[in-house]
Parts: sequence; C-alpha cells; structure tokens
Amino acid sequence: MWLEAIITREDLAQVLGEFLPVKIHLDDDEKTDRWLYLDRATAITLVEDMGLRVSCPAELKWSIAGVNPTIKLDELTVLISPEIIEKNKGSVLAFNLEIEEADIRGIPALIDDTIVKAVNSALASKKLEWNFTKTLTHTVGLPSHLEPIDGLDIGVAWGKRRIGQEALALVVSFKLTFVRND
Repeated sequence: MWLEAIITREDLAQVLGEFLPVKIHLDDDEKTDRWLYLDRATAITLVEDMGLRVSCPAELKWSIAGVNPTIKLDELTVLISPEIIEKNKGSVLAFNLEIEEADIRGIPALIDDTIVKAVNSALASKKLEWNFTKTLTHTVGLPSHLEPIDGLDIGVAWGKRRIGQEALALVVSFKLTFVRND
C-alpha cells in the first residue's frame, strides 16, 4: 500500500513565500560569520527530475582576500533539489540547496565562480531533512473487543519522489501488521 502527495507549483510557491526571506549560516563555529541571505522569490520554476529553481535578491557575507564584506546580489538563482536518502533509522527526505547562477558586481568572473563553488560546498553540509519513516511509523491501539488483536503497526517500507514541470510528487509505501496477543 502506498500514498502519494502531489504538491503543485502553486503550493510550492506558497510554502516558499512563508519560508523566505531566510538567512543560512554557513559556519558551525562562532569565530567566522559567513552566511547567505535569500530574500523573497521573484521567480519559481519546477525543473523536471531536478527540483525547484528559485530566483531572488540575496546577500552574501564571505571572506575575500582576508576581508569579510557583505555582498548584495540583485538576483541569485538557486536550485532546491529534494531527494530520498536511505539511512540506518529509515528513509529521509532531504532538500539540497545549490547556487546555479550569481553575478557578483565588481568581482571578476573567475573569483565569482570560485566564491560560488565555495558557498555551494558550505551549503552541501546544511541539508534540511525530514525523517518521514520516524514521523509516519506508529502503532495504533485497537478496542479490547477485538480479541486477540491489540493494535495495528503502521511502518514505512520506502519513499520515492517525482518532479515534473507542474508538480512534485512524494510517494510513501506502508506495511501494515496487526499486533496480536495470542
């Protein structure tokens, strides 16, 4: 048995409208303060088999030649790619964020590309994850008049995702077993 959730581009735009603006801190230590600030989206596109492409104004605080300036970007394009990852404690829906295009004014393209690669490397360690196996696995108690059945175990078998131009589909397969006392 499986359930499918279809999330349209309009649904994603609404969720993104609540999520943005957001500042993503790129360092775990307190000595450096590098971050990427994504402002409200100006364009949202679903890219088949890849994810959600988002364009927005942005700011970046990053070290350049020993200086830590805050750089304003009129437009930054990021790709948010959902993927299902199998872990020891079950399936996880992870959202990867990658800068696809950034034009940093006043900085040569070679340095621009180097900064984007470095920021993408930092973003790769900042995944937003949902362990849907843990969330959706549950035992439901049943009434005592169903002897010898005590409950229903609901477990997650697997998950998949599909991305089209109009919607993102998340599919979760469930396994059901009855808890018996005989």
